Amino acid sequence: ENGERSKKLAKLAELSKKRKAAEAELESLKENDPQVLADLQKEFQLCKEAANRWTDNIFSCKSYLTKKRGMSSKEACRMLQITSEFDYPED
Repeated sequence: ENGERSKKLAKLAELSKKRKAAEAELESLKENDPQVLADLQKEFQLCKEAANRWTDNIFSCKSYLTKKRGMSSKEACRMLQITSEFDYPED
């Protein structure tokens, strides 16, 4: 019985090592998983839409300040703390 138990413990240790190695390989392969890449692309698109929405809001504020409040474009930019290079994010 003792010899059988030690064999089973050795087999268990070997299988545990193989399992850890397989899990490590799976983890490294997750980087190229099509579903993970698709989720990342979807998240990127969501962030881009949010950035464009906020950019629209800032341009609307600038337009309001210049048209309704009579500020110059330069004054409105200074008040909104944006530079003249402020624009929509690129892809």
